[in-house]
Amino acid sequence: MATATIHHPESPALRERLLQLSKRTHHEGLCRIAERTSPLDGSPLQTDLDCSDWLSTSLMNVFKTTGDAEAFALLFELNSADFLRTIRARLRNCSGVDANDVLQDAFVNMFRYPSRFDPSRPDAFRNWGHRIVRNTTFASIRGLQRQPQALIADDEFLPQVDTNTVAPELAAANHEIAATVDQAWLLFLSLYLVEFGRLSQKEQRALTLVEVERNSYRETAAQLGVCIANLKMVIFRARKRVARGLAEALAALDRQECIVASPKLAIAG
Repeated sequence: MATATIHHPESPALRERLLQLSKRTHHEGLCRIAERTSPLDGSPLQTDLDCSDWLSTSLMNVFKTTGDAEAFALLFELNSADFLRTIRARLRNCSGVDANDVLQDAFVNMFRYPSRFDPSRPDAFRNWGHRIVRNTTFASIRGLQRQPQALIADDEFLPQVDTNTVAPELAAANHEIAATVDQAWLLFLSLYLVEFGRLSQKEQRALTLVEVERNSYRETAAQLGVCIANLKMVIFRARKRVARGLAEALAALDRQECIVASPKLAIAG
């Protein structure tokens, strides 16, 4: 069984976030977890592990049923460290795969396929998540093994370099960069989810069939009951709307950063 770090929802900051999420998404189970009771029937949770498990499982269920980006962001915060330790353990003898990249890919898979999640057990997310992490790690290793290896003549005369050793300063820098990239990617996914939610049901279904389920235009057109030309126009307009919305959201974030930074610049001057 997959191990887990215990998260205590009764901590003030986490409890407040759960209450706000519960109010916005109308999922009373989050309120119950904040009070250390079962989201199913309100009975007391006996162990810290049950409480922590129900927390992640309920957050994934909220994302599955509402698509709430903050629920997924909190899920990432609570579980990324555990998943990253698992990935690094599996990659111990494989230096060609970056653990942070695997972690990112695993969460992208969770983000794209929430319909496959069954929240009926308290440890549902822990086991489901670790299964996705395991499969994503194996897929990354297989992808590395399929890459052609360069051949160098007379390599016995070349100096031997220990490629498994990384300078401490470089390792620290890589760790900081990876953390920043993870946060940026999660923000981008959250913004994309917001813009995707603003599309019509027809546009959402068309994009899902073509971009997520990888159906052909002919198959998608048949499922939606439209001609291929009409489908291409629907997908084109949906992509343009999402791209425009993302650009506007990122520009707004950039303006906000400038406003926050401007007092510091004035003081420095």
